Amino acid sequence: MSFLNHLLPFSQDEEGAQGMYAAIDLGSNSFHLVIARELHGQVQIVDKHKEMIRLRSGLDKKGYLTETAFENGIACLERFGQLIKNLPANHIRAVGTNTLRNARNSQAFLTRAKQALGHDIQIIGGQEEARLIYLGVAHGLPQTDEQRLVMDIGGGSTEYIIGKAFEHKHLTSTEMGCVSITQRFFHKPEISEKRMNKAISRCRQILRPHYRKLTQMGWDNAYGASGTIKALGGILVENGWDGAEQGSQPGSITLKGLYQIRDSILKAGSVAKAELKGLKEERIPVLAGGLAILIATFEEVGIQQMQVSSNALREGLIYDTLGRLYDADVRETSVTAAQAWLKVDRQQAQAVAHTSLELYEQVEQAWALHDSEYEYDKLLKWAAQLHEAGIALSYKRYRYHSAYLIENFDMAGFTQQEKQMLGALLLNHRGKFLIEPYARLDAPHDTKLQRLTVLLRLAVRLHRGRETDRPNMQVSVYNETGLAIHFEADWLAQHPLTRLDLEIEAQRLQGAGFDLTFE
Repeated sequence: MSFLNHLLPFSQDEEGAQGMYAAIDLGSNSFHLVIARELHGQVQIVDKHKEMIRLRSGLDKKGYLTETAFENGIACLERFGQLIKNLPANHIRAVGTNTLRNARNSQAFLTRAKQALGHDIQIIGGQEEARLIYLGVAHGLPQTDEQRLVMDIGGGSTEYIIGKAFEHKHLTSTEMGCVSITQRFFHKPEISEKRMNKAISRCRQILRPHYRKLTQMGWDNAYGASGTIKALGGILVENGWDGAEQGSQPGSITLKGLYQIRDSILKAGSVAKAELKGLKEERIPVLAGGLAILIATFEEVGIQQMQVSSNALREGLIYDTLGRLYDADVRETSVTAAQAWLKVDRQQAQAVAHTSLELYEQVEQAWALHDSEYEYDKLLKWAAQLHEAGIALSYKRYRYHSAYLIENFDMAGFTQQEKQMLGALLLNHRGKFLIEPYARLDAPHDTKLQRLTVLLRLAVRLHRGRETDRPNMQVSVYNETGLAIHFEADWLAQHPLTRLDLEIEAQRLQGAGFDLTFE
């Protein structure tokens, strides 16, 4: 059941609660903006905007975004920023996908992009992209018991997901997209049968490692999402080559129909000359690559027919945002799963988490820890819950193992930036305070995360004996970098080892520019 079903009573009781939400997808081929509102337990799209930026085509031979692609992207985000400037910050999600994952000057772009949009842009991994795509597609379909195969062709990657209702069972992201395949095999306007066959064979080769898993799991119906598949589906309908011609569901994509598009292009010698009905000019540069991927998928995994979904990644972002706001945050499930897989001592983790949050509540205002882009209290809690994850590999240098595991773990709901932040917290929860990991973060997040780290370190120190109880204490901030802890009477005298730990901690924090006093 979708979490939105649980919102129905709230919406009926609060007639004025018609919150607006925005999702921005910085894809490899195009940038998309969707604005929606939650109304009576349903999401209603109120505005959409798309611009063909072609970031992937704008990568030079060294992997850098060219100045033209860079500036076109920034100009687009400035226009998007005007449309969302009045929305609450926690109602906005902006993500970058394959090209921004790989571009060598991605960080420079993201810094400028934040200024243009007025909001942070988070990079998501291929698995997270696939999860959000499935979430968006599933919410646009009837609630049935069917098992679904969902496919999404992007500019730089193609995702395959199998799931039921709103739950995915398998996620796959492959390094092939309509732009990248077009660049490799169709860089000249003329398209020959030899080039088309080579492109299809390469796409089948990329998909081959995933073939067995997909076919073994099986599906009742297949659905395709995003621009390339929508474009191909529209061409089939306009030319009378869709499933209706073959006794299948009207509007569906079939292999026979895809072959008809291919043959028309080969006969004409190029996509532009084929004069396909329903083909928009903006799709001409990348259609051949997308067609090769779709034909390869149909041939490799044996799809009979595919329906075109009206929803995709940006709709998934809207639903995921609503989930976070209404206590259905998939990141909580991811942390619990990671604890189980890595055999974390949950009792100790929870004790450290409780104390960390108690410290956070007392210094949040003084240290300006509240942030509209990131939920720092949640990041602190999750870091506490996972700080001993590295012990699963080895106790020696386990803080390094913890940081590496979580930064590289596929955790549903987490962006790359959030995992980097968790990695910095985990690396520095004990031992020498290493400043270098914070240098990867833009201001003010670099400073705020160091302050979060101090709170985590103190909580770990206070529970070093693995006690579940914690003392009554008052925490105050002075001179921005100073922290004073006042314990209940005689508590430190009764816990001399904790006093010694805090003395050691005060020395280590001093090396990182913080002052710690306690009494």
